[in-house]
Amino acid sequence: MSRFIFAVLTVFLAGCSIFPKPEGTAVNYFDIQPASVTAQTGTAPKIMILPFQTESTYGSRMVFKVNEHQVKFDEFNRWAAPPDEMVRALLSTYFSGNKEQGGQPEFTIEGDILKFCCDLPDKTVTVTIAIVCREYPSQRIAWREVFTRNVKIEQETAGAFAAAASRGTVEIAEAIRGRLTAVK
Repeated sequence: MSRFIFAVLTVFLAGCSIFPKPEGTAVNYFDIQPASVTAQTGTAPKIMILPFQTESTYGSRMVFKVNEHQVKFDEFNRWAAPPDEMVRALLSTYFSGNKEQGGQPEFTIEGDILKFCCDLPDKTVTVTIAIVCREYPSQRIAWREVFTRNVKIEQETAGAFAAAASRGTVEIAEAIRGRLTAVK
């Protein structure tokens, strides 16, 4: 009898690892790096993009706001990388043209991703990033600003969420570029 209980307990503890996943539960991965983002050159100073931080809520699972007090963490629609890594990669690509001018960077940019979610009732994706720009190499703070972009979506899908998050992040990159150009 104890062998039977041990065998049942072993199968129970192994759980889903021995049972196939139900049909239609494939995990989809999304990125915010658009194919059309090209390195910006010109009047903006040379910058170095430092690592970003993300609020613990915004990990690899997409976050959908269902109503005023409820969010849904989507198990089957995930980011290809955490939002902080995707935003840093997009900004690095966006500002990489300024590095081609050679020499040391004039500024560093770091940030905190404060909001990166899709509000289903409003059909809006919100990207909020707090940016700190420092002079390089002194590390004196040149400016700080919280940038928020709300992008409307037509469909309530993960793909629409990713596309809108991409647009919002590119708009924030353009706003950062404007601030940097004003400082220079």
